[in-house]
Amino acid sequence: MKRWGIQIFILGVSLLSIGVGTQNVQAKSDPIAETYGALTSTNLYRPAAIKSSTNTVIDIVLKPKDKTALFQQALDVNTPGSSQFKNYLTPSDIRDKYGQPQSVTDAWKAYLAKHHLKTFVYDSGLLLTVSGKVKDFDQTFKMNMKTATYHSNPLQFSKTQPVIPASLADTVWTVLGMGNHNQHYVFPNAPSANTQGLDNTYAFAGYTKQFTDRYNVQSLYDQGLTGKGQTIGIIAFGGMKKSDAYHFWKHENASTDMSRLTVKNVPNSILDPKLSGGNDAETNMDVEYAGSVAPQADIRMYWNHNSVPTLVNMINAYSLAFNENKVSAISSSWGLGSSNLLNLLKARKVLTPYYSDVLNVVLAQGALQGISEFDAAGDDGGIPYSIGGISGNHVLLNRSANSTPVMESNPWVTSVGGTTLPFSKNFGTSTKVGAMPLGQVSVAKERSWGMDYLWPAFDSRPNLIAQVPSLLSVAGSGGGGGFNKLVPTPAYQKDVSGVNTFNARNYLSNLDQPIFDSDLVHGTSTGRNYPDVSADADPMTGYMIYYPMGKINWIPSGGTSIASPQMAATAALINSQPGRKRMGFWNPQIYQLASQTDSPFHPLNDTTDISNLYYTGQTGTVYNQASGLGTVDFAKLAQLYK
Repeated sequence: MKRWGIQIFILGVSLLSIGVGTQNVQAKSDPIAETYGALTSTNLYRPAAIKSSTNTVIDIVLKPKDKTALFQQALDVNTPGSSQFKNYLTPSDIRDKYGQPQSVTDAWKAYLAKHHLKTFVYDSGLLLTVSGKVKDFDQTFKMNMKTATYHSNPLQFSKTQPVIPASLADTVWTVLGMGNHNQHYVFPNAPSANTQGLDNTYAFAGYTKQFTDRYNVQSLYDQGLTGKGQTIGIIAFGGMKKSDAYHFWKHENASTDMSRLTVKNVPNSILDPKLSGGNDAETNMDVEYAGSVAPQADIRMYWNHNSVPTLVNMINAYSLAFNENKVSAISSSWGLGSSNLLNLLKARKVLTPYYSDVLNVVLAQGALQGISEFDAAGDDGGIPYSIGGISGNHVLLNRSANSTPVMESNPWVTSVGGTTLPFSKNFGTSTKVGAMPLGQVSVAKERSWGMDYLWPAFDSRPNLIAQVPSLLSVAGSGGGGGFNKLVPTPAYQKDVSGVNTFNARNYLSNLDQPIFDSDLVHGTSTGRNYPDVSADADPMTGYMIYYPMGKINWIPSGGTSIASPQMAATAALINSQPGRKRMGFWNPQIYQLASQTDSPFHPLNDTTDISNLYYTGQTGTVYNQASGLGTVDFAKLAQLYK
């Protein structure tokens, strides 16, 4: 499940992305204070101290020849009816049309080598990853990396302007990662109100067939499609034991060919060695389910040995995958944080002011190459967590619909939202530690994932939250969705019914407590609407993953981060159809298909009993911000997708 960087809420166990580990939780002397303390504040991390001999990484982003044309062609190659439809480019093609020539990148590489810095040149001619010791960066750029800040000159990071040949300096758009070691670069831990272990907090948890049967993937298998010959990319900020994936795949009757899973190490900047992820449940989840839904596809894991997803580390992971051009689909369950956080770093001058534009250019490269890009939409519902203020090493948290998670709502990814499957279960009424005394809970049909289906239980027992305040950690989760107002509404979403209009209800108070019987409001907004599609993600109706933890091997989990890799896997299945070109970037085509009479999508459009804790359905529309275009009939999608 995604939060700031990522938080996995595995039922009964809380695993934090910042150094993933388990909590053995005891009853607290003041559980209400503990719960609200966790909901309203979290620890703040700063970069570890560096020495002159410390090795680090930055990226030099070179000026594209024509960003507008690059974006337009990225849409055209993925839009039926365009003269360029399916004419995908290679990284070298991108250099020829939009990147800097090899003479420029060779000159940069030679110049940096004279200063004892190593350079990896991406074939697109748009990016250089530079590695070396802090002292060599300091000397080259006339600065102190411990205090480096961004200036209007893209190569200046102190009061002194570095002396770099104009022929090179004029080719630079911006630099990534130069402020990562400055103490003003801050990153919050994931908010968590799991002050008590909640046992049996799920209705049921299935395996691969829960997804493939529900969304008509079986019909693809019946056609002999297995993903053979395709490679699925997984962006990872934590490691895993390969044996775990093979154990899971054997359990799910998927290929256990030992060559299926390969790992590519991503050059990255380590903010704090103590926070570098080892064995990570999120990585297990992504790799296991991508490789079981597409049972003969190869899995290529792009591993950042740093559990904190900074901009430079995220850019390097995607750029490395695109540069190899092996994957036909790629999925990420990690985010960069909210626009609120990144704008704070920009204001502190430790993050490039062009962070959003750079991210767009890099992800558009994947679309140009015909790579299907999926990203989990988040797990905090329609009003995600935001920074309300900083005091020392603590952050004040609040929820804000105006603070958008940047990766999840990027216009060049297919954003994957969450649903809840139908279920009925009696959770009992015991209030002992670890219990979830909700009584009978029922969900009649598949709906957008928002925990307001628990509201009747809270309403009928007014003291329940006071008795078991950690229930708020469950009640406050839901599929991400809303508006990214930092970017204009993409062309593929324009004129689609439901886009830029919304229905909503206030389901949560400022203190994260349930609001009952709130009025339905209707409004309009602008920007990139997200998510695009949805699938089962609610931990209540989640999935089992193989993740040995002491005596426990199989644990139930959920979140949009388990839906996203399964979407990527279905793209690999469809791509494995003989004679078919890569599906490419889904969005331009799926919004066209969703607007047709014979749509492969099932909108979740009711205005009651369907929400992501803020947005609801919009009756009669193609799109809503709680679940996007809805769920997918993958067999029909394969048939209609050109």
